Amino acid sequence: MSASKKLIGTDSGKPETAMQQLKAVWLRLPEATQDYWREQFSSARTQSDLRAEIAKKLSVRLPSDSRLSKFRAWLEDQDTRDKQAERMQENTRRIQTEHPDWTLDQVREEVLRQSYFETLATGNFKLGLAARKSDLAEQALKFDQEKFKESVRTKIQSGLAELSQHIKANPKAQAAYEALEKSIAEATK
Repeated sequence: MSASKKLIGTDSGKPETAMQQLKAVWLRLPEATQDYWREQFSSARTQSDLRAEIAKKLSVRLPSDSRLSKFRAWLEDQDTRDKQAERMQENTRRIQTEHPDWTLDQVREEVLRQSYFETLATGNFKLGLAARKSDLAEQALKFDQEKFKESVRTKIQSGLAELSQHIKANPKAQAAYEALEKSIAEATK
Protein backbone atom coordinates (compact mmCIF):
# COMPACT_ATOMS: atom_id res chain seq x y z
CA MET A 1 0.00 0.00 0.00
CA SER A 2 1.48 3.35 -0.93
CA ALA A 3 0.74 6.58 0.82
CA SER A 4 -0.86 9.52 -0.88
CA LYS A 5 1.72 12.01 -2.13
CA LYS A 6 -0.57 14.86 -1.16
CA LEU A 7 0.36 16.41 2.18
CA ILE A 8 -2.48 16.36 4.65
CA GLY A 9 -3.01 19.50 6.69
CA THR A 10 -2.87 19.56 10.45
CA ASP A 11 -5.06 21.49 12.88
CA SER A 12 -2.64 24.40 12.65
CA GLY A 13 -3.02 24.47 8.86
CA LYS A 14 0.57 23.39 8.30
CA PRO A 15 1.33 20.23 6.31
CA GLU A 16 2.12 17.05 8.19
CA THR A 17 5.74 16.41 8.99
CA ALA A 18 7.50 13.44 7.45
CA MET A 19 7.35 11.73 10.85
CA GLN A 20 3.57 12.20 11.06
CA GLN A 21 3.23 10.86 7.53
CA LEU A 22 5.35 7.82 8.28
CA LYS A 23 3.36 7.03 11.42
CA ALA A 24 0.08 7.32 9.50
CA VAL A 25 1.41 5.09 6.70
CA TRP A 26 2.72 2.59 9.25
CA LEU A 27 -0.68 2.21 10.89
CA ARG A 28 -2.25 1.37 7.50
CA LEU A 29 0.38 -1.20 6.51
CA PRO A 30 -0.54 -4.90 6.53
CA GLU A 31 1.06 -6.88 9.35
CA ALA A 32 3.33 -8.79 6.94
CA THR A 33 4.70 -5.52 5.57
CA GLN A 34 5.22 -4.18 9.08
CA ASP A 35 7.15 -7.37 9.91
CA TYR A 36 9.35 -6.80 6.85
CA TRP A 37 10.18 -3.27 8.02
CA ARG A 38 10.87 -4.45 11.57
CA GLU A 39 13.41 -6.90 10.13
CA GLN A 40 14.99 -4.09 8.14
CA PHE A 41 15.18 -1.81 11.18
CA SER A 42 16.98 -4.51 13.18
CA SER A 43 19.33 -5.41 10.33
CA ALA A 44 22.84 -4.07 9.74
CA ARG A 45 21.60 -1.72 7.00
CA THR A 46 22.55 1.93 7.29
CA GLN A 47 20.02 4.56 8.29
CA SER A 48 20.44 6.41 4.99
CA ASP A 49 19.84 3.19 3.04
CA LEU A 50 16.65 2.57 5.04
CA ARG A 51 15.50 6.18 4.52
CA ALA A 52 16.00 5.77 0.76
CA GLU A 53 13.91 2.58 0.73
CA ILE A 54 11.20 4.22 2.85
CA ALA A 55 11.09 7.11 0.38
CA LYS A 56 10.87 4.72 -2.57
CA LYS A 57 8.38 2.19 -1.16
CA LEU A 58 6.31 4.28 1.25
CA SER A 59 6.61 7.71 -0.41
CA VAL A 60 7.75 9.34 2.80
CA ARG A 61 10.96 11.36 2.74
CA LEU A 62 12.59 11.58 6.15
CA PRO A 63 14.97 14.56 6.21
CA SER A 64 17.62 12.95 8.43
CA ASP A 65 18.80 9.79 10.12
CA SER A 66 17.72 11.22 13.47
CA ARG A 67 14.10 11.24 12.26
CA LEU A 68 14.35 7.56 11.39
CA SER A 69 15.85 6.91 14.84
CA LYS A 70 12.92 8.75 16.43
CA PHE A 71 10.47 6.73 14.37
CA ARG A 72 12.16 3.50 15.43
CA ALA A 73 11.93 4.59 19.09
CA TRP A 74 8.23 5.41 18.57
CA LEU A 75 7.69 2.00 16.98
CA GLU A 76 9.46 0.23 19.85
CA ASP A 77 7.25 2.11 22.31
CA GLN A 78 4.12 1.12 20.35
CA ASP A 79 5.20 -2.52 20.29
CA THR A 80 5.85 -2.42 24.04
CA ARG A 81 2.39 -0.92 24.61
CA ASP A 82 0.77 -3.59 22.42
CA LYS A 83 2.53 -6.38 24.32
CA GLN A 84 1.51 -4.81 27.61
CA ALA A 85 -2.13 -4.56 26.47
CA GLU A 86 -2.08 -8.22 25.40
CA ARG A 87 -0.56 -9.22 28.75
CA MET A 88 -3.23 -7.23 30.60
CA GLN A 89 -6.01 -8.90 28.60
CA GLU A 90 -4.55 -12.34 29.35
CA ASN A 91 -4.21 -11.48 33.05
CA THR A 92 -7.81 -10.23 33.13
CA ARG A 93 -9.04 -13.42 31.48
CA ARG A 94 -7.02 -15.61 33.87
CA ILE A 95 -8.12 -13.77 37.02
CA GLN A 96 -11.77 -13.79 35.92
CA THR A 97 -11.51 -17.53 35.30
CA GLU A 98 -9.89 -18.18 38.69
CA HIS A 99 -12.12 -15.76 40.63
CA PRO A 100 -15.33 -15.14 38.65
CA ASP A 101 -17.11 -13.60 41.65
CA TRP A 102 -14.46 -10.99 42.51
CA THR A 103 -15.36 -7.32 42.37
CA LEU A 104 -12.95 -4.66 41.18
CA ASP A 105 -12.34 -3.70 44.82
CA GLN A 106 -11.34 -7.28 45.63
CA VAL A 107 -8.95 -7.35 42.66
CA ARG A 108 -7.47 -4.02 43.78
CA GLU A 109 -6.95 -5.31 47.30
CA GLU A 110 -5.26 -8.47 45.99
CA VAL A 111 -2.97 -6.42 43.74
CA LEU A 112 -1.97 -4.28 46.69
CA ARG A 113 -1.42 -7.31 48.88
CA GLN A 114 0.73 -9.01 46.23
CA SER A 115 2.72 -5.78 45.73
CA TYR A 116 3.60 -5.71 49.41
CA PHE A 117 4.69 -9.38 49.30
CA GLU A 118 6.76 -8.73 46.16
CA THR A 119 8.44 -5.80 47.89
CA LEU A 120 9.40 -7.94 50.85
CA ALA A 121 10.58 -10.83 48.68
CA THR A 122 12.70 -8.76 46.29
CA GLY A 123 13.72 -5.82 48.46
CA ASN A 124 12.40 -3.51 45.71
CA PHE A 125 11.32 -0.71 47.99
CA LYS A 126 10.41 1.57 45.09
CA LEU A 127 7.64 -0.90 44.35
CA GLY A 128 6.71 -0.91 48.03
CA LEU A 129 6.58 2.87 48.18
CA ALA A 130 4.44 2.97 45.05
CA ALA A 131 2.13 0.34 46.57
CA ARG A 132 1.93 2.32 49.82
CA LYS A 133 1.17 5.52 47.93
CA SER A 134 -1.61 3.73 46.07
CA ASP A 135 -2.89 2.26 49.33
CA LEU A 136 -2.98 5.68 51.00
CA ALA A 137 -4.78 7.19 48.02
CA GLU A 138 -7.36 4.40 48.19
CA GLN A 139 -7.83 4.92 51.93
CA ALA A 140 -8.20 8.68 51.44
CA LEU A 141 -10.81 8.09 48.74
CA LYS A 142 -12.78 5.74 51.00
CA PHE A 143 -12.57 8.27 53.84
CA ASP A 144 -13.82 11.05 51.55
CA GLN A 145 -16.67 8.84 50.35
CA GLU A 146 -17.70 8.04 53.92
CA LYS A 147 -17.44 11.70 54.88
CA PHE A 148 -19.66 12.62 51.93
CA LYS A 149 -22.21 9.93 52.81
CA GLU A 150 -22.29 11.16 56.42
CA SER A 151 -22.73 14.73 55.23
CA VAL A 152 -25.66 13.71 53.02
CA ARG A 153 -27.15 11.62 55.83
CA THR A 154 -26.89 14.58 58.24
CA LYS A 155 -28.51 16.95 55.74
CA ILE A 156 -31.34 14.50 55.09
CA GLN A 157 -31.94 13.99 58.80
CA SER A 158 -31.91 17.74 59.40
CA GLY A 159 -34.39 18.28 56.58
CA LEU A 160 -36.62 15.50 57.84
CA ALA A 161 -36.60 16.94 61.35
CA GLU A 162 -37.65 20.31 59.98
CA LEU A 163 -40.33 18.67 57.85
CA SER A 164 -41.56 16.76 60.88
CA GLN A 165 -42.18 20.00 62.73
CA HIS A 166 -44.39 21.25 59.89
CA ILE A 167 -46.51 18.11 59.52
CA LYS A 168 -47.18 17.15 63.15
CA ALA A 169 -50.70 18.55 62.93
CA ASN A 170 -51.67 16.35 59.95
CA PRO A 171 -51.98 12.59 60.81
CA LYS A 172 -51.83 11.42 57.15
CA ALA A 173 -48.78 13.53 56.48
CA GLN A 174 -47.24 12.25 59.72
CA ALA A 175 -47.71 8.59 58.61
CA ALA A 176 -46.21 9.34 55.19
CA TYR A 177 -43.31 11.10 56.87
CA GLU A 178 -42.60 8.13 59.14
CA ALA A 179 -42.64 5.74 56.14
CA LEU A 180 -40.29 8.05 54.25
CA GLU A 181 -37.97 8.34 57.24
CA LYS A 182 -37.85 4.54 57.57
CA SER A 183 -37.02 3.99 53.88
CA ILE A 184 -34.29 6.67 53.96
CA ALA A 185 -32.77 5.11 57.08
CA GLU A 186 -32.61 1.73 55.31
CA ALA A 187 -31.19 3.25 52.12
CA THR A 188 -28.42 5.17 53.89
CA LYS A 189 -27.10 2.28 56.00
